[in-house]
Amino acid sequence: MTLPSEPLAPSDTNTDLTVTVAAAQKGSSSSGPTTRGKENMKARRNSCNAEETIDVVNVDVSADYGSDTEQAEGGRSVRKRKATIPYDEDTDMDTDDLLEQEVVKTKKKPAPRGKAKILNEDGTVKAPRKYTRKKSSAFSDDDESNGRPGVAAETVFSKFKRTPKTRVPYVKPEDPLDFDPSYVYSLARQYPDNYWRNHAESKTGMINKISEDHPLKLVDDTHIHDQAPITGMVLSPDGTMLATFCNLGSVKIWSLEDFSLVKTLRDANEEHIDEFYIGTFTPDQTMLLVGGKLKDRNNWSEADEDNNILPCPLKIFDILTGEVVTQLKGHGEELLCVKKVQFKGENYFLSGSQDGYLNKWHMESDWRTLKSMVQMADGVTCMAFTVSFVPNTGNKYFLAAADENLRLYDFEHATLLQTFENMYSSYCDCGKFIQPVDYPYPMPIPEESETAVPEELSESNIKKGKMKAEPVAPAAKPQQFAYFISRGVELLDSEERMIAKDYNSCTLHKLVYPDTKGGKWYLTEVKRFQDEEYFSNAWLIKIASNGRYLMAPTCTGEVFIYNLKTGQVTGVLKDHEDVEVRDVIFHPTRPLLFTSADDGQVKVYSYKNPEDVDKALKDAASTEKKASEAAALLLAVASDLSAVSVKDADESEIIVDIIDEDLTE
Repeated sequence: MTLPSEPLAPSDTNTDLTVTVAAAQKGSSSSGPTTRGKENMKARRNSCNAEETIDVVNVDVSADYGSDTEQAEGGRSVRKRKATIPYDEDTDMDTDDLLEQEVVKTKKKPAPRGKAKILNEDGTVKAPRKYTRKKSSAFSDDDESNGRPGVAAETVFSKFKRTPKTRVPYVKPEDPLDFDPSYVYSLARQYPDNYWRNHAESKTGMINKISEDHPLKLVDDTHIHDQAPITGMVLSPDGTMLATFCNLGSVKIWSLEDFSLVKTLRDANEEHIDEFYIGTFTPDQTMLLVGGKLKDRNNWSEADEDNNILPCPLKIFDILTGEVVTQLKGHGEELLCVKKVQFKGENYFLSGSQDGYLNKWHMESDWRTLKSMVQMADGVTCMAFTVSFVPNTGNKYFLAAADENLRLYDFEHATLLQTFENMYSSYCDCGKFIQPVDYPYPMPIPEESETAVPEELSESNIKKGKMKAEPVAPAAKPQQFAYFISRGVELLDSEERMIAKDYNSCTLHKLVYPDTKGGKWYLTEVKRFQDEEYFSNAWLIKIASNGRYLMAPTCTGEVFIYNLKTGQVTGVLKDHEDVEVRDVIFHPTRPLLFTSADDGQVKVYSYKNPEDVDKALKDAASTEKKASEAAALLLAVASDLSAVSVKDADESEIIVDIIDEDLTE
């Protein structure tokens, strides 16, 4: 290697030096750098950082490089190449090492391959797709990365970037227990209820007025009785039979044509002691469901001074054979109420017990086969005495007299919805919906609301964009309501055993339905009925009303008659002994009134004046005639629709509604 004779000065750091390197044969000895060359290398290391441009000669004897070669000593042709070698004072490398490192750096890259051409259907070359890339920076907020849309750009401040939160309006989740007016009233239209529509002004033969001009008298020679207290009564669906329940475990069925005994029902296969308090006929009147108390014949309770109580089943009797065909087991203590009901075309029994549960029994179409049973265990109720279904709701809701409160339940979901507290200080043991004839009537069931569009907004104007069709809010409708009558028991003074709070009373309430989805129910007091001589502080006493009068039994063998409009006592019936009067019933289609008591007697009352009796019977016959005509008309329409159909101009068949609305009431 040939180096300059003088060391490099700081001002000569960029001087080009020509170095000739002769490669030796493999395996032969080669002379190292001369002493002078080592001194020059030291001078270079001591100088400032710089870069040198030198000629590196690669020896290739077999190649002819033309103008890029020159003749070296000895006549050999060598190739010249310039290389830039960085200076590093910490690297102790000789020239051969630097040469090998530079050869690797200067190695040629392979030529890029040509892209495949895409041809169109006609054979022409398809133009390449152009992409426009945005220049990204550390502060860019674009949602692109390296020109790829949809990929978030990663910048220096990406993790510190705050993403704004969009405000989503709160939407209350759907609750199946919320009152839905459209759903409830559609049920009411599809499954109308009529159990509360018989009243004093319905002209069905029911007792209408009770006064000095229209007095009542006791009907002679009825002889409806039993050997023990008669705790309850029920009429057959057609009103021709009366069933009485006795705590000796017997049910007696009486004909109301001549008040004769038709059938006595008793469970001959029962090993223990039956007591019957309540019951109801099936719609076809072939079976009777009864319930009460079942006592252990072999175990005595000193605390109760009676036999121990066993789980109490409901028993379904076949009236013709007198045998028990089904037992509904699910209550642990004595039964207090039972009602048959249809919901969405399905058959149910609803029962209440002293065990605090309301049981929902789903029955087959024959009313004797049980499908399923659901317990309404609200965890609060101690005793559910009576139940009454809310009018114009399709039997979806019912109100129960439970403990000292009134509780509103959803029958469909078997759930407690609301509690109206502290009706009475001890117990609220009876309640039912009525229709007072001297009070404002509830509004008819609302029809389905439709969004109206003003007449001036024509369809053409809306399409042209001249006017916008804005929905018009429906007019406000009055809220639905129903009247409910209740009675209760007050607390007694512990020493004198007299009523401590107030006189016994009955109350007329108004239950106001929700007017919006998810709204609340409200119960208000309309009028309270009480008298200083009205003493009825015993439980399991039922009240009745014909819409004009309230019949309120007492513990002293009397029945007080209150005028619902004035609140005054119209009269008092005093034909039972000095015992509790347990039940009272208005006959819906005859001028008859029934009362039962612990003396084992049923008293039957009717009008004293023959004119009042004739008028009631005439009204009943007229109503029955209209009902039979309506039934016959419906049967004719159902059997032959062509008899009441006509053809329009397009030969399309139209069914004509020819049923008189008055006949369907």
